Amino acid sequence: MPETPRLALPLLAAGQSQKDVTHNDALLALDRLVALVVASRSAATPPASPVMGECHIVPASGTAAWGHPAGTLMHWQGSAWLAEGPRDGQMVLVADDAVLLVHAGGWQLLRRVDASAAPALPSGGATVDSEVRTAFAGLVVVLQQQGLLI
Repeated sequence: MPETPRLALPLLAAGQSQKDVTHNDALLALDRLVALVVASRSAATPPASPVMGECHIVPASGTAAWGHPAGTLMHWQGSAWLAEGPRDGQMVLVADDAVLLVHAGGWQLLRRVDASAAPALPSGGATVDSEVRTAFAGLVVVLQQQGLLI
């Protein structure tokens, strides 16, 4: 199946049946990858009771427990963890560390954020709701104004 070059989103094909499945897969991928908030980058083992949409970055100390290399994004899908490799240029807000990271060959610290200004995660999880997305978008604007982002 053809996909987009940057985010590997599935593309619809002419005459394809069940286009809704491909379209929904693309929307779910966008939801996982854009304006991303991860719960932690230091959890050496997967949490016992993750919430739908919760995301973690596998730390170096957790490769055996998570079953994936350090730096991998792990998304809880309701019944299993979905592993995705980060893309260069992708940014994440790490909730428990109050830092903004950018992937450039590996996760790099872009900026520390004021912990009191970091968005609170609903229900103690890492589900990204509209309030978190708005806060993240505001943070990006501030970083652009300070010349830290292009």
